[in-house]
Amino acid sequence: MDHNYMKRRIWESFYELSTVIPFEKLTVEKIVSHCGISKATFYRHFRDKYDVLNYNSLGITERYFNVRLCGGWQDFFVCAFREVEKDLDYYRRAFRTSGQNAHARFLFEYTYSIVRDCFLKTNRKETLTPGEHFAISHYCHGCVDTLEDWLREPKGVTGDQMAVMYYQEMPDFLKNTWTVD
Repeated sequence: MDHNYMKRRIWESFYELSTVIPFEKLTVEKIVSHCGISKATFYRHFRDKYDVLNYNSLGITERYFNVRLCGGWQDFFVCAFREVEKDLDYYRRAFRTSGQNAHARFLFEYTYSIVRDCFLKTNRKETLTPGEHFAISHYCHGCVDTLEDWLREPKGVTGDQMAVMYYQEMPDFLKNTWTVD
């Protein structure tokens, strides 16, 4: 069976269950039972329930970022926020996770790696200076924290407006790092 098909099927079972079972009570056993697969099949595709939780965010980012469907960072932010707006409840639930494998931690690490890699490629560098690391880390933490705040209480701000603000607050030295092949 196709690897991507099975991953999607497991995620869909996880998603369905997450609408009725709080994340902390959702287990791999419940996911595999709902999906009608073995634990071995589950573990061939995912490390744990946190890995399944993060799968959707990873897919959204890869769809827009790796294929370069967007013309730049601001377009990427617009696409990402529009995807989040399609299922606000799911993302609100995702941010309720806590601990080392929390969704917010995953988003920070993943976002940081994307922004860092774009910066390094654009500037033909191997490593960041401490100042560059701090600036990128600070920006990415802010993005994740702001997303979580917005999901909790949008205050009349649309996803498109959030995308514009994300881009406006992006450090200037990062804004032109999108276009590298």
